[in-house]
Amino acid sequence: MKATKILLSIAFLAFATMSYSSNDPEPQGAVKISLKKAMEDRGLVKAIYQQIDPRTFLQNKHDGPYIANVYFRHVYYAIFAKYEEWVKFFLMDPNDEMPDVLQAK
Repeated sequence: MKATKILLSIAFLAFATMSYSSNDPEPQGAVKISLKKAMEDRGLVKAIYQQIDPRTFLQNKHDGPYIANVYFRHVYYAIFAKYEEWVKFFLMDPNDEMPDVLQAK
């Protein structure tokens, strides 16, 4: 009876540890960048549009920066900008050749 309990305990632990294993690489960490810097990478811009809903993200206007947490290429990004910058960002067309903000340089 003791041997059965020990074997069941070992089997349970084995199944529990298998659930934590994954083929996905671990995220490299969080990177804090400005929205202007994030707009230089088209892939990151697309990730923002896919992961952030502007209706809920910009729902309550307040002072200070708005921070969007985005996961892109196994890295978590904390992208910060003012309310007005985020509004302009969400109003631009993500399918343009280049965002308007970058064309003005």
